[in-house]
Amino acid sequence: MGYALLFFLFLGLMLIPGPLFTVWNIRNLLLHREHTGKFEAMVFGVGGLYSLLLYGLWSPRGWEESILINQDMSSLHEPFSRAHIPSILILMLAGLISYAYLKSKKETAPPLAAVLSMAGVYLGILVNLLVIIQLFGGVAAFGNVFPGDVLLLMLVPFNYILLSVNLLIQVVKGQSRRVRERDMPVKSRFFNDCNRILAASEHWALYALLLSLPLLCVIIAALLLFGQKPDSVIRAFTETSDWALSTKISPPSVVIDSHYLCTVALQGHKELVKPQRLGIRRGGKIMVNRQLCVANAFEQLLEERTPRFHRALRKFYDTYGYPVSKYIRTPLTADIIYLLMKPLEWMFVTVLYLFDTNPEDRIARQYLPL
Repeated sequence: MGYALLFFLFLGLMLIPGPLFTVWNIRNLLLHREHTGKFEAMVFGVGGLYSLLLYGLWSPRGWEESILINQDMSSLHEPFSRAHIPSILILMLAGLISYAYLKSKKETAPPLAAVLSMAGVYLGILVNLLVIIQLFGGVAAFGNVFPGDVLLLMLVPFNYILLSVNLLIQVVKGQSRRVRERDMPVKSRFFNDCNRILAASEHWALYALLLSLPLLCVIIAALLLFGQKPDSVIRAFTETSDWALSTKISPPSVVIDSHYLCTVALQGHKELVKPQRLGIRRGGKIMVNRQLCVANAFEQLLEERTPRFHRALRKFYDTYGYPVSKYIRTPLTADIIYLLMKPLEWMFVTVLYLFDTNPEDRIARQYLPL
């Protein structure tokens, strides 16, 4: 009872704050009530930590990997390419820093600094909008029941866009009056022209939009130093499968069940376990290698020649095989099981060649949709 209570408490702490903060933000915006900077810092800080924790618990697979049915938490692949996701995170961080500066200096920020910060907020809005499109459009396109964890991952981007648009409107209105009333001495014709242009703060939204591209180029150039590519932001969304902006096609899902050799064939290092093809087991697709086919062919031969002994052996295998498969979580563990099974595989092959007329044909037929 105590563990169940702790579980539901943890679940509540994970699920409740995000929707509550979102409703609170929408309410305050509709009532034209302004948030304090500390409140917004708490919202984005806590929301960001929740999102990272949720994504970590989800632990989705890359597009090039098969979904393991009965083992993976989701039937969907990762929505953002893990190789390029740093570009998304850096742009989000740049948007948050720009937002924080505008929020704290919206009445006193120099015109050029305000416009540059607005450009950073624009980039933040763009990348967060792409995140929402990627998450929402992907699941909607498949017509599945909308996963709650995906919805929770949208909350921080949604709140950022909501608050940023409201802040941009406030900054332009507030700075318009201040800059026009400011009496700046004219030092040169060039500075006079710059001052005149920036004084027209109703055009700041356009100026910030024009500055967004150079700012993006500066950020991308910095990311290149850390191993990212010039188009990493685009690749982060497109080098995925199952989602709105995805361009890749993943291999079929495979079933993980009581036959722990199925797990070995799928999860072991390919150079060692040598997966050969997909097969059909209990209506689901699995990865098979020669060791798995040999073991199944040996079992089939036992079923034909000694059915009573086969039933006893099958019961033993079902009792202890599935618990073993639950511990095969890494390629190294799968490799060890594969090597431990090698002597038995040789014994199975020997029996097949002793008592079957066409042993290799029997081995090759295993898990085919015959």
